[in-house]
Amino acid sequence: MADIFFSQIDEKALRELLARTGLRDAAVVTVSSTLHIENGSQAAARLTGLHPLERIDQLLSEQAAAALRDCIASHTPHTVYEELDGLEYRLEILPHRDGALLAFIRDDRASYDGTLRVLHAKGTQYLGALLADAAQVDDPVLAAHLRRQCLRMHRLLLHSDFLHDPPLTEQLQLHHCDLAELCRDAAEQAASHASVPITVQADEICIALVEPQLIRTALYNLLTNALHVTPPDGDICINLYDDGAFFTITVADRGPGLDAARFEALLSGWQMPAPLDEYLALARQGTPPGLGLPLIQRIAQLHGGSLLLSPREGGGSQLHFTIAHLPEALADHNLHAPMILEDGYPLEEIEFSVLG
Repeated sequence: MADIFFSQIDEKALRELLARTGLRDAAVVTVSSTLHIENGSQAAARLTGLHPLERIDQLLSEQAAAALRDCIASHTPHTVYEELDGLEYRLEILPHRDGALLAFIRDDRASYDGTLRVLHAKGTQYLGALLADAAQVDDPVLAAHLRRQCLRMHRLLLHSDFLHDPPLTEQLQLHHCDLAELCRDAAEQAASHASVPITVQADEICIALVEPQLIRTALYNLLTNALHVTPPDGDICINLYDDGAFFTITVADRGPGLDAARFEALLSGWQMPAPLDEYLALARQGTPPGLGLPLIQRIAQLHGGSLLLSPREGGGSQLHFTIAHLPEALADHNLHAPMILEDGYPLEEIEFSVLG
């Protein structure tokens, strides 16, 4: 017997209920029997880039388009998983009048609520107070130690927040920047924390449309990973290459080498539920899932790219951070004032706080 409860709820109350649930973040569109868009939410317009009267199937995979046609023909709901902008969405397809309703729902975003939100909000608040207190400590060594520990916690919260609630590509503040200069600057920043040589192989100039702050964050994370594993007699190399479709920044270390069989688990482990004793067991083995590699991957995906792994000749690993040649139409020509947090705590200090 069908559940008729929701059909009996007052329409105004039902709208208010939906506005207060995770569906407010969902990209929802309604389509006709001909697969033309009838209407959609603002989130749908941002995600799909499509407008009413355009066909929705031009955006969908063959599997999703087939499920949509079957839903309309048989009036049967379908659930499929669809990848857009490098992110996976649960696509709910429901019968709606003579056509269908499609809801693109990010499961990781829907789960980012409750306790986790409280932890981030309160953690940031308390860390701000601790950083202020650390500045009042007379012993400069102790003050520096306290500041670094606070910045490590702040960094962890920032990375977790970004992974759980990343922007869409269309929401990035994209500017034309010299990737070669970003690589050289990152190497120079890391050099003060390094006991091994860091070299950069890149053209003199390499202009790309990117969000510079995110690219710097990715570079710093790649370099901190490399510094953690490279022995004193090793070296780190940054290589920048442009093949006309993608820019690839490769950071090569001389560590023991990442296990290719575990690489996917390292990228997705932050999303997997794990009891504390299981996570601690992985930590004791030196292989706990962290946030660094998933963060780098997410930044690459937002720029139309990915994060890949290969062995380095002579020992070590190479992480290939790729970003696409993005269309000029995405460029952000507005001026943005820096956040207050960036003024007090530079990105370099936050990211490299895990070293030392």
